[in-house]
Amino acid sequence: MPNGALRQANLKMLFERAKEYEKTSFSGLFNFIRLIERLKSGSSDMSAAKVIGEAENVVRIMSIHKSKGLEFPVVFLCQANKKINLQDLKTNILLHKEVGFGPQYIDYERKIQYPTAAKQAIKIVGKIESIAEEMRILYVALTRAKEKLIVTGTVKNLKKEENKKEMVDVYQTENGKLNPILLKKYTSYWEWIQLVIFCGKLQEELEIEVHKKNEFETEQIMEKEERKFSFEEQVDFHKIKQIFEWEYPDRVLIDLPVKTTVSQIKEWKNKERDSEEMAGLQEIKARFAESKQKMTSARRGTLMHLVFQRLNFRKSYTRKELQDLIEHLVFQKIIGEEEASSINIGKIECFLKTEICKRMKMAKQIEKEKAFCMVTQLEELEGQEVAIQGIMDLYFIDQNDHLVLLDYKTDVVEEESDLKNKYFRQLMIYKKALEISLNRKVDEVYIYSTCLNQLIYL
Repeated sequence: MPNGALRQANLKMLFERAKEYEKTSFSGLFNFIRLIERLKSGSSDMSAAKVIGEAENVVRIMSIHKSKGLEFPVVFLCQANKKINLQDLKTNILLHKEVGFGPQYIDYERKIQYPTAAKQAIKIVGKIESIAEEMRILYVALTRAKEKLIVTGTVKNLKKEENKKEMVDVYQTENGKLNPILLKKYTSYWEWIQLVIFCGKLQEELEIEVHKKNEFETEQIMEKEERKFSFEEQVDFHKIKQIFEWEYPDRVLIDLPVKTTVSQIKEWKNKERDSEEMAGLQEIKARFAESKQKMTSARRGTLMHLVFQRLNFRKSYTRKELQDLIEHLVFQKIIGEEEASSINIGKIECFLKTEICKRMKMAKQIEKEKAFCMVTQLEELEGQEVAIQGIMDLYFIDQNDHLVLLDYKTDVVEEESDLKNKYFRQLMIYKKALEISLNRKVDEVYIYSTCLNQLIYL
């Protein structure tokens, strides 16, 4: 199977984890699975098993600490010129387990600060210990190679490096060993290795190669010269022109929404937006902010829809009962008192007296505010399929088993043809969605205009 070796190693690692788990006070498959899930969710200790052995023919990149206990035929020690990290000795307060506490002294009157003797002592001891630790790490790096060790580093001034030989001659002891004072003066692996070379101890074992910066620059220039070619002969400009002037053939799909609302489709159809009515979702505002806003026709229409939604069409209402219904909405804090006063009860009474309301009293089934979502093709979007969502105001099945769809409109219009032209497409989408949902034909479609107090048949 693909990655078969890794799969086997992971199974073996799972087996080993299970063995270790059984040695604890917990036991059982359920608890073990819970443990694995917690480790996985915590992103800890869930790495894959290692399938590459030490003898594999690969190049490994690792830190010196990770290489402890390992050996390789050829080892590269890179960036040997990098200075060791002594930033911990530059903090305002230094601590040492033997020397003690070393703060920075601050003279507030003279507005100056300087290190105390205790801090200087800790700094000297800390630097010696850091250098000693880095030398031990360097020893680990130098002893990982079996056959060949390559040390790389960069220096800015090669002549300045030769001055170290004079320093070695000054500080070198009689037995040929380097003076510790000289070792403390330098703080990089490369400088320590240089000091040993200048002592003459490793002349036969080490081979030094010096490469100047201009050598690499010459190679880069030669590579650039080899890449030169004639644009006119080797470049197809006609093809480049076709690539840069290419246009996406289905450009209409770029702005095509994946999901839309019936209100937005109405806006595309009419190509205009009513100043009082916006397509899609209405802006939600805090009630304290709404009370200070002017009562718009769109808000009045929303309030009228809300009352129609709360009506029980199987019941006959008096004007007092309609007022009680509106006051109950105020009591429930669904609408405010100012909003309640803007609701025209006379228009509600006109609607309840229509023939369609009389049919609803005897209807077999009445459904209000039914949401739907369907995928269909739209002419407004060049026949592309789009998911449409919307909410039908009301539909019912009368005594004759006729399915009737009704939608309330509060637009201020002069003639019923205005509403027909504006909302015909919307009602046809409602009709199609209802037919798909109920798997039957819609027999009648109506718009009721609260402005004209008229029932309009489509």
